[in-house]
Formats: sequence, structure tokens, C-alpha cells
Amino acid sequence: MNTSDCKGLMKPWTPMESTEKDGKCSVSMWGRTYEVNNSVLFTSITTQNQQMLSAPIRIVGRENGHPIEWNENETFIMDKSDERVILCATQQSESFIVNTSLSLEYDGCCIIDLKLMPRGRTVQEVFGLAKTKPNPFELEQLWVEIPIKKRYASYFHYWPSYGNTIFEGENIPNSPVSQSRRIPSSMALEFKPLVWLGTEEVGLSWFAESDENWQPADKNRAIEIIVAPDEVVLRLRLIEDRVNGWEEEKGVSKEYAYKPISFQFGLQATPVKPFPKNPYKEKNLHIDCFIKVLEDYYDFLSKPVVSGSDEIGFDRIKRLGVTTLYLHEKWNKIQNYWEIPCDTQWRIKKIIDECHKRDIKVIPYFGYELSTLSPSFYSKQKECLRDRLNHSTLGSGWYRKPNQRAYIVCYNSSWQDEMVSGIKKMMETYKFDGIYLDTTLRPAPCANSMHGCGYSDPNGERRVTYPIFATRNLARRLYSVISSNGGIINSHNSNCLNVPAMSFFHLNLDGEGIQMYIRDNGIEAVPMDYLRTQYVGRNFGVPCEFLVYPYPNWSFKDSLCLSLIHGILPRPNDIGEPLEIMSEIWKVIDKFPISNSTWHPYWDNKNEVKASTDEIRISYYKHIPPSGASEFLVFASNVSSNELEKVELQFNTNFNQIKITDTQNEVEWMGKSSFQMSFECKSVKILYVTEVE
Repeated sequence: MNTSDCKGLMKPWTPMESTEKDGKCSVSMWGRTYEVNNSVLFTSITTQNQQMLSAPIRIVGRENGHPIEWNENETFIMDKSDERVILCATQQSESFIVNTSLSLEYDGCCIIDLKLMPRGRTVQEVFGLAKTKPNPFELEQLWVEIPIKKRYASYFHYWPSYGNTIFEGENIPNSPVSQSRRIPSSMALEFKPLVWLGTEEVGLSWFAESDENWQPADKNRAIEIIVAPDEVVLRLRLIEDRVNGWEEEKGVSKEYAYKPISFQFGLQATPVKPFPKNPYKEKNLHIDCFIKVLEDYYDFLSKPVVSGSDEIGFDRIKRLGVTTLYLHEKWNKIQNYWEIPCDTQWRIKKIIDECHKRDIKVIPYFGYELSTLSPSFYSKQKECLRDRLNHSTLGSGWYRKPNQRAYIVCYNSSWQDEMVSGIKKMMETYKFDGIYLDTTLRPAPCANSMHGCGYSDPNGERRVTYPIFATRNLARRLYSVISSNGGIINSHNSNCLNVPAMSFFHLNLDGEGIQMYIRDNGIEAVPMDYLRTQYVGRNFGVPCEFLVYPYPNWSFKDSLCLSLIHGILPRPNDIGEPLEIMSEIWKVIDKFPISNSTWHPYWDNKNEVKASTDEIRISYYKHIPPSGASEFLVFASNVSSNELEKVELQFNTNFNQIKITDTQNEVEWMGKSSFQMSFECKSVKILYVTEVE
């Protein structure tokens, strides 16, 4: 797989720094520092000046009937540059050696190889100068435990959502909102390739492509999250049985008969990069996403799009403030493809020209498939398509016009090279302003051995692996192509926080996974901690937008009450009413100096602004200009299906008098500190508040 197109340090990251002294190795990159002090795993992880670990990461085990005690630790820097630092470390016990290599990259991603093997004989023992001590070499347990300070491990996220989750003392049924939420109690999971623990500001991601060589006694408890009074421990139960493949051979001692066992996993502290000072800079419109456009996009935008108006689509989106236009899948006749049919090329160029004349960026759709309509399907299908084993070899088979089926591709295959080179050529030819990736960076399980996915277990059965490193590499290569020219990568991974890939996109679009859940269960069924875990963006360093599919009981306007208080915006996917709604929101936000303000969400606003009922959640931006007269942009949301009358908003400030402007209704109040308002169900009020001197 080619990686020559993404060498070198990329913005916004800074060169890595590393030191080594007396067995302590320290590696720093933007926002984070990792340390290994006479150990084989990290003894300290700091992000945003916060020490995440409550104690060093430890390898816990049992050998020969008693707990393992490790000694003779040694750590050293093997290689270093501005982009990567590699550490190697060793320790041994009575019977076993553990070696690790820790490869850290400039965005804070660390890939760890852990190898365990029997101790060998010394030179004196080999040559008969010393007596060989009897050693049973019995390994009964091997765990890795990652202890995190409790104040930095309030929430969890894991992916995929299917499978067993055991909550101790809690009954939380599996649903689209159960995989991201506050940690309710100690819990256990079957193997998951992606697990994140953290808060609304920081976190720690653990990931692994495979559970190869894992032998937990109970597969439903392969991973545990243990809640203690002062810490939360992520426990990986690697070995709890006789090691597969460790068979005694007649006449061969165990230290030679037992081969090394290896595990690979990764860690990455978040946020992965600086969060933008103004996450609302781009005003995005996404056409043909759920709200379908039934004709060619150029034809649609070149004529009036609203009944009773002569204004063509291009002019309408400009007037309503759109700065970036997203074209959904039908921009190209072939799904997820970069080569454009001859009769479509001029249409694409016209869309781009018309938008660029109006200072509007254009971003096309890419996805996760190989289409039967593609000239490459015959030659690439066997090597590049995902193999889901018992879920069918091809998987999905998206059906669209012109008539075709598009099957899930695995980016651990050569299709990654095809995609990167194809998009690079497309960007140069048509001058697009970025790309939209629809679940492209979700590491879907695959067992296709033709491109290196999957493995065979000791019983000879094929098992899937999760191409996390391939999706990360794809994201990095695309980032190098797109970002170097000022372009935007917008990823939609739908309930999957693939942190190793998140470094390399600019915007996250999420929400699709809960739209039908809201339709069927109502807005009250969405836990606020689900949104605080997965959508606020600041804990990952990547802004998020909310994807909304309207239903009779759930509208685009309703979505504002969930999104604004979490610091995100819903993305309009209709050139009609949703765009009109967002146009007014954009105007209000643009009038406030967001870039020079501080964000105070409802869970951490120190009661500076509060409501008389818990059904109203209040978040706000606060700006203190040179004059010293503070001003606020307040989002007050009724996140219930109840209408609320006479809700009192209390401003606990030292102001003599304040003025409140309801920006939606252009109503003003003057007073000392409190005001009464009424709220419709599922509604939000956007208030401009300033001190009156």
C-alpha cells in the first residue's frame, strides 16, 4: 500500500520532542505528553495539561500459581524524528519476558506491539557453567489494566454497537444511544475494536484491529470497565487459559517449545488537534441527502426551486448565506467513483463555476462501495470487497439510479490506492473544494485474506479483523491531498468514533443513527450524556454537525433544541424551509464574536445563567470586550415534548442592569437579573444579553 503521498509533518501539528534519561523516556506532541518510566507501557499520559492516568498502565498476571512480579525493566528510544518516535522496552518475571515497541506519531496516535515469551537460558547455563533452575513456565493469566482518574472518565463510547454489554447493577437495553453515554457502573464487553473513555473536554482512546491470540475465560467479558472510588480501569483480559500453541514437545524444553505470543493495540489521548475558535465558520447545505432531488443537480440549481419565486437555486443559496454546497451521491453516475462520464463533466464544471462565482465551495460525495457499474468492478471485486463471513461475502449492495448495486469495499485493499490517486486527479481537474466521506472511515469488519484481513483461529475458523490502521492511513493520505490545497474533509461515520482517523478530517457529521430512534421513541428518549459524549466535538478536536431526517413528529426546527446547547448546528439538507431556518441562525451567530468568546455549556456554566426548571438547558458564549461590558449569546432549550409557561431565567451576574434581546422575535427586555419566558415544546430561544452601564 502506497504511503509516499503523506510523508512529513502536516498542519496544525508541531514537531515531536523526546527525551531519555535514567530509564525514563518522554515524548511530546501538540497538546499531549506520553512517558514510560522504567516500564514497558505508559506510566503517564497528559492531555491539555491534565494527567489522565491515576497510576502507570500495568500488566497483571499469574505464573506458576502466584502473581507475576516484574523486574529488570529497561526502556530506550529506538528512533525519532519530527513525525514519529519509537520506544522499545523490556521486563521479565520468574518465567517470562515481555517486550514492547511503542510507535508514537505527531497526532498523538501510538501503536503498541506487546510480545510475551518464556525466559531463555543464560550463557553459563547453555555451556554447563551453571545449573539450570527448574521452571514450569505456567502462564495462567495476563491482563493489561489502564487506570484513569475518575474525573477524566465520565463517559464511554464503543463500536460496534452489536453484541453483549453487561452493566453491573444496571439494565440498559441495546439501542442506537447505548454505546455512548455516562459510565453508569462497572461494565463488561465482548471484544470491541474501538473504546473511548473521557469527558466533554478530554479522553483516551483504545483500539485494536483484532482479538487474535486473546483467550478470555468469558468472551462476553473480554474488555471490562471497572469503576472504583477514585479511578476507572480499562481492563483487557488477554489470557485466562492455557496458551494456544504452547504444547510440550518430547525432548524439547519449554523455553524452546513455547513460541512468543503477540498482541497489538493502540492508545491516543484526545483531543487530537486544536478545536477551531469558530466552529460555525462554514455555512453548509447538503442537497439530495434524505430529502431527495429527483433531477440532475445542475438542472435543479439552475432554475427556480421554491414555488412562487423566480429566484434560481444558485442565487437562493447565496442569498441565504451558504458558503459550502455538498453534493450527494448522484453528482456522479457511478457510486463512490472519481472518474466522471463524458456527458456529466460539463455539468459538474458548471456547478463549480456557478458556485465559485458566488464564493461558494463545492464538495462531492464519496462512500464505502465498489459499484457494479464501475469499469473496475470485474478486476477488483475479489481482492477489494469486504468479506463479512456469515453476513454474506459482498455485504449491503446499495441500490441506486442509474441502476446499479454498490457493494462494501475494504480500504485495506488496493482500492485505497485507487481512491487516493483518483481523488487527487479529480481535485486537480475540477477544482472541488474538498470531499465528503460517507462511512468511508468506519473500519467495517472484514475477513478477506486476499488483502490481508481476517485470521484463522486455533480451530481453523476464519475470524474478522477491523481495518483501523487502513482507514487511518486512507484519511491521512486524503488529508495530505485535500488540506494542502486548503480543502475540507467532512466525514460521516454514523455512531462510530474512529479516533485514529479523526485527526485527518475537519468536520464530523453525525446523527443519522438516532433519527428513527427519535421518531419511534420521542426526543425524551435521547440521553443528554449520549450527545455530550459523541457530539460536542471539543473532546476530540473535531467540530460536529447534526444530521436530521424529518418525520411527522420530528422536524428540522425541532433539532435546534438538541444541537445548539451542545455547541453544534444541524445541517440543512433541503433548499426550502430548513435552509431558511438556518439562514437566520447563521446571521445571529455571525453577529457575535465567537472566535474571541468562551463557551459555557449547560453542564459547566457555574449557574451564571440558570432556569427555574430542569427541562430548560442553557448554554452560552461569553465575550468580554476591551470596554469590559460583558455580552452573552445564550441558547435556552426546552428539550421536552411539553410546553412550558412562565419559566424564569436567572442571570447571576454583578451587572447593575442587563438587556435581553430575543433574536428570533426581535423582542427586548430590560431588568436587573431575572426574566420570565414561555417555551414551546422542542424549542430553543437564542438570546443576546448585554450589560447596560
